[in-house]
Amino acid sequence: MINAATQTSLRDAMYAMSLAKAVPDAELLDEFARRYPQHADALTEFAIELAIDSLMHRSDEEEVPADADAISDVVSRVMSQFENQLFERRQARAATPPARAATASVENPFAALDRQGFRALVSHLDVNSAFLSKLRDRAIEPISFPKAYCRHLAQEMDEDTEAMVAHIYAPQESVAAGRQLYKAEGKPAATVRQSFEEAVKTSGLSEEQQRRLLSFRD
Repeated sequence: MINAATQTSLRDAMYAMSLAKAVPDAELLDEFARRYPQHADALTEFAIELAIDSLMHRSDEEEVPADADAISDVVSRVMSQFENQLFERRQARAATPPARAATASVENPFAALDRQGFRALVSHLDVNSAFLSKLRDRAIEPISFPKAYCRHLAQEMDEDTEAMVAHIYAPQESVAAGRQLYKAEGKPAATVRQSFEEAVKTSGLSEEQQRRLLSFRD
């Protein structure tokens, strides 16, 4: 029997996958299968379902047949495509030197910011240092993070949405691992993640800033 914690983890993984791309591809599935190895099979099925659903809802002008045999052929093609691409990616990764593979972990899009850059981003996003630190330190519960604000943040920082999603869902970094990143604005503390709403309301933001942030919806 699947316990509640496992169900929550799988739900979070599915939510993150759907947030990253409307139609997942083999590259995205491979990334999530490595991030959540205990849910690799379930995520594969979920990705295939999303891809098939996208095909089934294309416009009539694309002439996607609707009969059972045709749907079966579509399913077979999608599954074959995923399997082939996943096999190729995993073969390539197996040949990647360990040192290079170690550097392929999730990057923190705030990592390159010095003190001046951090404060400039605070002003650009119209937030404050406390709230931006929570975004930087991954202190917000990913499942509560509005898709709309994730896309907004990625756009304002000139980052790929997928990269921003990966950052939000990545584990919180330790003080030792992030010493260089945090030297300008204080060290992170290992704390329980807050919901997005709680993070907004407990960061000392103005009422107008809070209203604007909480207006973002999925």
